[in-house]
Amino acid sequence: MPKIDLEVRKDINTNTPQEANPTSFAGLPTSFVAIEPCQSYSFEEVYQTVRQLFSHLGGLAQYVKSGDRVLLKPNMLAAQAPDKAIVTHPTVVEVVTRMVQELGGYPIIGDSPGGIVGGIQRYWDATGLTRIAKRTGAQLVSFETSKMFRCSSNGSQYYLTKILQQVDVIINLPKLKTHNLMLFTGAVKNMYGVLPGYQKTEFHKHAPHPQDFAKVLLDIYQLSRPHLHLMDAVVGMEGDGPSNGTPRPIGYLLASTDGVALDTIASYLIGFNPATLPTIREAKKRNLGQTKISSNVSTLQELKLNDFKLPSNFLLQIVPKPLVDIFKPLVWVRPKINEKECTRCKTCIRNCPVKAMRLDSDTLRIDYKMCIKCFCCSEICPAHAISLEKSWLARLFVNS
Repeated sequence: MPKIDLEVRKDINTNTPQEANPTSFAGLPTSFVAIEPCQSYSFEEVYQTVRQLFSHLGGLAQYVKSGDRVLLKPNMLAAQAPDKAIVTHPTVVEVVTRMVQELGGYPIIGDSPGGIVGGIQRYWDATGLTRIAKRTGAQLVSFETSKMFRCSSNGSQYYLTKILQQVDVIINLPKLKTHNLMLFTGAVKNMYGVLPGYQKTEFHKHAPHPQDFAKVLLDIYQLSRPHLHLMDAVVGMEGDGPSNGTPRPIGYLLASTDGVALDTIASYLIGFNPATLPTIREAKKRNLGQTKISSNVSTLQELKLNDFKLPSNFLLQIVPKPLVDIFKPLVWVRPKINEKECTRCKTCIRNCPVKAMRLDSDTLRIDYKMCIKCFCCSEICPAHAISLEKSWLARLFVNS
């Protein structure tokens, strides 16, 4: 199959892609989100479920033609085994890979995990994608070493992986999880991975508030223009995601051409009011994603999980700001280091946007006066040694 040149270029292309129309590929008057039950990661069950999902959207052949180079963008947040529900399950990736090949397309699997430790090969191996690539012949690409192109949106400048411009089709493969900063991570948040290197850290620094960071996420989502989204919600993550939560069987796969609509439905199914999510609010301001959503499921209420555990800081984020300002000294959530679990690998120190962490006499310390509560340290810690600590009033409020 044709290979993509991964040599890092010194000059930067200034071509800017047009913003995507979320319904331009399906041609539907409303955004359509397909939902199908899937109780396991057996290849046959996932294959049949994905085939049914794509049939609701007109069939994969509507998007992938013979000879197309197709980028598959899974969630590969950490070098962790699939059963921990941190990454998109490799069976989902393999199924889409083989379906692309059946249509004569060339699948390319790529991502740029934050805070890479020990090289990206370790991530491919741990998440099961090395095995999938060997079995199918799909190409694995690291956005960290790819060429980049410069683009801008709403006054902000971004350098995205050039691979976006070298493929014909982009299929986004997010994992349904909670997220300590953004509350929910799905289709929109997953495209943050097309931003290579330490740019991710810098944008956390310059946009520390969830609503400001949502603007960054929506910029990148619009600029990257994914054609199709398939969400892995067979087993999701509840609690303090995206990496320190608990695996939770959900039993569904979802698909759409509209990532915002997909996130709206998926977040509703696990107990969120989508209107409270920063990414959904920002998308609404931009008229991005359809507010009128249809589905193959007649009653979504019947699918809703009412006991799904939301992030620790969920209620704290939706409290009216005047009330937060009054109780701010007493109500807080912040990262806490578990010294027994900490391996002193310094991944958190290297990736802290504001350099609020340091190793002092073999003890890792956080300067809470500098900490912006982005929780990047907790998200990328390979040893899961950083959890969330809550004040007594925050615990009381969250538990209530």
